[in-house]
Amino acid sequence: MTDAIASLGMYPFEHVRASWDLLWERIRVELDDAPARLSWDLDLHDAWHSPDLLLGATCGWPLVTDLPASVRVIGAFDPEVPFASAGTYRSVIVAAKPLSVDEWRARADTVVAVNADDSLSGAISMWDVWGGRPDRVLLTGAHADSLRAVASGAAHLASIDAVTHELMAEAEPTLNGRLHIVGHGPPVPALPLVSAERFAAQLPALRAAIAAAMDDPDLESARRALRIKGFVPLDRSAYEPLLALHPQAS
Repeated sequence: MTDAIASLGMYPFEHVRASWDLLWERIRVELDDAPARLSWDLDLHDAWHSPDLLLGATCGWPLVTDLPASVRVIGAFDPEVPFASAGTYRSVIVAAKPLSVDEWRARADTVVAVNADDSLSGAISMWDVWGGRPDRVLLTGAHADSLRAVASGAAHLASIDAVTHELMAEAEPTLNGRLHIVGHGPPVPALPLVSAERFAAQLPALRAAIAAAMDDPDLESARRALRIKGFVPLDRSAYEPLLALHPQAS
């Protein structure tokens, strides 16, 4: 598998990259001929579609709406964040003022920031809570930029991936004083870990390798830094119910 790639770049904050690298080093010990390093410079969408992807992390919405059925789901990390349990979590809805989502919805001038239209924790969770797509949407390209948009006044409200919300509190702590948590998105499965079709036979080994990394006491600090408390084996069927979120989202 020397041509295989591994990409875990969904949370690429500089202050936790070393922890991701440590986690991968432990996982690869359990695998035969796995990549020596994570591919940090690879475009995420290119990684998801690559036939050489041994291990990658994607978003639940592209998984069920864009990625082919041949992409195999390995499972999900169990996030160590509020309102998370057994591999599910809820997005964090932040606002510029401590008003409820209903109050923001009643205002004609409310601007909602989202990282991307195909983001489960950003757009899809927000549309579900809002009851459809808001009239005024600011596409930011990243959860971190959605947080900055609300903090700066460029937007009033945003739905943020719960792990990103925690990591951004460390990376840019001054944002916290300008943001208010006013709600949460629906419970959804955490980010799916996936593998290309050519590695389908390796799924049991991949799951065992990730589980071993979760049990390794030497990685306790790395797991804590990454907001990971465990691993839950899942397949694609765990994500298919996402399509039942608010009809306008799909």
